[in-house]
Amino acid sequence: PAGSILPVNKDSFVESPARVGSGRSVQRRRSADVADPGSEDCRGKIIHYGARVLLSLLISGITFVIYVTVLGRRTSDALDPASWLPGYPESDPSLGSVGEHNVWKPNNGDGLKRVGLKLTVLNNLAAGSDWNEHLESSINEWDSGTPDAVTLNIRKMPHDPDCRAVRRAMKVCNADYGPTDWRGVNQILLQDDYIITSLAKMNDYYLEGTNKAQKQYTMCHELGHGLGLGHSDENFHNKDLGNCMDYTERPQNNMHPDTSNFVTLAELYGKVNVNGSNLKVERLWNGGDGRRVSDEQDSSSDDEFEKYAAYLLDPIVVSSEKQTYLEEEWRLLRKTDTAEFHERQLGNGFSIHTSILLAPKIAF
Repeated sequence: PAGSILPVNKDSFVESPARVGSGRSVQRRRSADVADPGSEDCRGKIIHYGARVLLSLLISGITFVIYVTVLGRRTSDALDPASWLPGYPESDPSLGSVGEHNVWKPNNGDGLKRVGLKLTVLNNLAAGSDWNEHLESSINEWDSGTPDAVTLNIRKMPHDPDCRAVRRAMKVCNADYGPTDWRGVNQILLQDDYIITSLAKMNDYYLEGTNKAQKQYTMCHELGHGLGLGHSDENFHNKDLGNCMDYTERPQNNMHPDTSNFVTLAELYGKVNVNGSNLKVERLWNGGDGRRVSDEQDSSSDDEFEKYAAYLLDPIVVSSEKQTYLEEEWRLLRKTDTAEFHERQLGNGFSIHTSILLAPKIAF
């Protein structure tokens, strides 16, 4: 009735659970709508600054490559651990080790009277090959060293890819020997620890088309082995020593022998007698086919020499190939990432030493 007061139901002021939940959902959606612009802005900043960092790293890398390429050795030397890390590489015996030397039998037959080495070098390189130029250049350099310890006589011979050994001579050959994993090899046949023949082989499969520096370095290096020299250094990654008996990744720095090589030769053979008392006439035997250079001090017979020199015709293998063959007949004396040194004992005082300059590995 009019003017009457209706009873108040307290429950009428309490929201139903559905309405409460609905209100909270709306509030969360509004809160999310408010927060979304901030989240998007944060992600955008992360992407923006991340891209800038990556771009900076890319530019720095390109700049570094250009810097190293342009400045070359000075930069690589500055990055060489040997120049700033104490004890490196001397603290690691596998780095920087020096190879062993071998010697030719003395010319005068008296090992106590060292009057220099006189040796014939047989040029069995292919006619018209630029290897001839590199051989002549290297021979002139090895022959004119100070101190003067060697006298080299070079003779042009027919091309001989098989590189058959000649007694009392160093023979130099080239050919496409195929994917052998080696680019340059020197083999020496020793009798009673004296060199009686030497073979230097250049593998055109890897070296044909390479630059002049690489060829000159390889030729000089293998001739040095033929004279009996070991390595000045066997670490490819340290500072270059400036001589071709030093392993290097920068052949333009090590294309020639230096004073240290000539001093070592003088220690092995003595100095050349300027009065000429150590000189003698050499001639070719067996119809001039180059199979023997006369030498009255060689105690082995022709048949004996041919017997053991025939082993030099066997294929040259690296340790990663024909492992059983190597284990049965060859002994791996030393191995680095870029070179191997093998020895084979033949009996009766004869042995073969092989120095292998490995071909660079190509990553695919």
